[in-house]
Amino acid sequence: MTWPIGVEPPLHRKFDKHEAMEMVRNRYRQARRMIPQQIENLQGDEEFRNQCRRYYEARYKDWVIINAVLNCMLQWQAEQLRLDFRNPRQVFSIEGVGSSLEEIGTRLDNTTYPTWRFADELISVQMKAHSLHALVTYGFEPRRADFKPEVVERFLQERMKHFDFDLPHDPLFGEPPGAWPDTEVA
Repeated sequence: MTWPIGVEPPLHRKFDKHEAMEMVRNRYRQARRMIPQQIENLQGDEEFRNQCRRYYEARYKDWVIINAVLNCMLQWQAEQLRLDFRNPRQVFSIEGVGSSLEEIGTRLDNTTYPTWRFADELISVQMKAHSLHALVTYGFEPRRADFKPEVVERFLQERMKHFDFDLPHDPLFGEPPGAWPDTEVA
């Protein structure tokens, strides 16, 4: 596809490579702090590693995969609390439980789920949800609730280079599974 402004679209004015790398570091730090045992369990599951091979072929990075895993776990915790993620008032103002989505995250300490629960369909949905959340993280304001995930993802890929960055490491869900990347700034 050619763009009216050239073969490749220009980077968006909000693109900042250093900010993008810091977001990647923070995603790894958060997941490593919150769900290390779940990631280890998934690394040991051959079926999940095969599933991840397809994600790697589609150019997804480990931080996208582990965030999808984390989002699944947050959703399951919210369901246990009878919260609806589609209702921001419930999720961001949890009466009697806490004051934010982060409160749900604190409940993940030492929580693991059977690896079979992380089916391809569910992880794929969470990857699409990640793209919308990433837009908000970059400071964009979604104007419509009926967005097309593939359009959002394409914008992030082409104009923000969102999926291009990662920290050096062997794939966490490769053959054999790799180790967590070093998140310290060099």
